[in-house]
Amino acid sequence: MWSSVARRLLGSLRVLKPDLPGRGDNTDLAFPSIEAYADFVAALLGALPAPLGLVGFSMGGYVALALMKRRPEKVRALALVDTRSAAEDQTGKARRDEAIADLRTRGVDAVAEAMVPRLLSPESLRSPELVERVRRIILRQRPETLESDLTAIRDRPDSSGFLKEIPVPTLVLAGEHDVISTPVESRAMADAIPGARFVQISGASHLTPMEKPKAVATVLSEFFSASLTKTSSSLGGSSGTTAAG
Repeated sequence: MWSSVARRLLGSLRVLKPDLPGRGDNTDLAFPSIEAYADFVAALLGALPAPLGLVGFSMGGYVALALMKRRPEKVRALALVDTRSAAEDQTGKARRDEAIADLRTRGVDAVAEAMVPRLLSPESLRSPELVERVRRIILRQRPETLESDLTAIRDRPDSSGFLKEIPVPTLVLAGEHDVISTPVESRAMADAIPGARFVQISGASHLTPMEKPKAVATVLSEFFSASLTKTSSSLGGSSGTTAAG
C-alpha cells in the first residue's frame, strides 16, 4: 500500500514499512489489540537510530496514537493519514461485528466486496487497475488476520483527549472524499493537536497513499524534511495492509 509513496521518499529519507503481526513473513497473531500492535512497533523503534518520523494510516493511525502515549523519545515527527482519534461508537461496533460474522461465513471475498467501494473515490473507482490492486491486497490477507484487525479496531481506545498532549510536529492528512475518516474529523484532530497542520488531498477517498501517491509523498517529504535531520528514518505504519488499516 505504501510502495508508491515510499519510492518517492527514498531520495531524502530511509523508509521502513514493517509488517504488523499476521502479515507478510510476520505470521504471529498473538497481538489482538491496538495497544499490543503499538508495543510491537515500539520494539522496532527501539532498534532504530534517532530521530524518527512516524506515519500511521487508518488502523495504523490508531496504532501510532497508542504508541505516542508511550512517549517514545526517538519519534520527532508524526503524520496521521486518513485516521481517527475517537473510539468506535455502538453503531460502529455493531458494524464491525457484522463484518466479522460476514467474514466467517463468506470469507475474505466478503470483505473486499464491502470495502472497495468505501475505500476509493469515484475517480479512483474508474481505474480498473487500481481497483484490482486494492482487491488483491485484501484477498491475500488471511481470514484470521482480518478478524484480528476488525476486533482491534472495534475495541480501540479513545485517543481524543490525548491529542492536546502530542509534543512533536504533527501532520494530519485526509482524502477529500473519505467517508471512513472524514476531512471534517481530520481537521478537528489537527485543531486539537498543538501546532498541527491539516492537508486535504483532492480527488482521493480513504486510500490516499494508493490513490494519490505523488501528492501524499510530496506533502510527507516536505513535512519530514522540515521536522527531521537528513539522516532521519521514516517509519510507515499500515492496517492490512490495511489496512491499518
